[in-house]
Amino acid sequence: MDNIELKQYEEGNFLSIYIGAKPIIKFAMLRLENFISYYLRGPGGLDYKSEALDIDSYAREIFYIEQTDANKFENWIVYYDDEHDCMTVRHCFWDKVLDREQIMTDESLRVAVREQYIVDSIPHIQNETVIGVNEIDKNNILNSINAFDIAISKINILKLFSNVDYSTGDYRISRSYDLDVRIEAIINEAQNELYSVIGEIQSIIVNTLKASINTTTDYKIALDYQFSPIDIK
Repeated sequence: MDNIELKQYEEGNFLSIYIGAKPIIKFAMLRLENFISYYLRGPGGLDYKSEALDIDSYAREIFYIEQTDANKFENWIVYYDDEHDCMTVRHCFWDKVLDREQIMTDESLRVAVREQYIVDSIPHIQNETVIGVNEIDKNNILNSINAFDIAISKINILKLFSNVDYSTGDYRISRSYDLDVRIEAIINEAQNELYSVIGEIQSIIVNTLKASINTTTDYKIALDYQFSPIDIK
């Protein structure tokens, strides 16, 4: 069935074209993976407020790091609000292996996943978010991102896509400068300077989360997805 609303924008050597989303993905693991990947990729920004600080504002994503393979999905995200000089860091991890084993051995679970996307016994995900990153860590992250910008400005953009092995745990990154300017690439060990800087940003985020994850503040956070993961059909 053609989508008559969008068909006017498409041309090519086909009889018809469907633009939309199929309501059913037959393979339970693929259905679960599509759902979780969208959820854990995170939004382009987050709304946050603090009554104690009298702040109600928005922080946009400025740096995204991802490492994904057949066994896991893992990322580290930096959000920053220039107006209030407030930084949020987030880490997401999904153990695909454990969920794959459960789905493969339990037919009723496979049916539940196909129908409900996500059920109580899965997935094996762990997400951590810290808002109001302390001054030292915040400045170290911003300085590292600045070092990334300087390093990447010296590189022929075509070299970013040379020697890429999509089967390895290389860094998939997204550097957002504003709403309209973004660099997305896969960075491998051959790109020594960039690889080192990304590893440094990742390390600071990990240490920040370890030090601050149990700290309670009055911040309230809303992950600002374009479409709510729960509403995706």
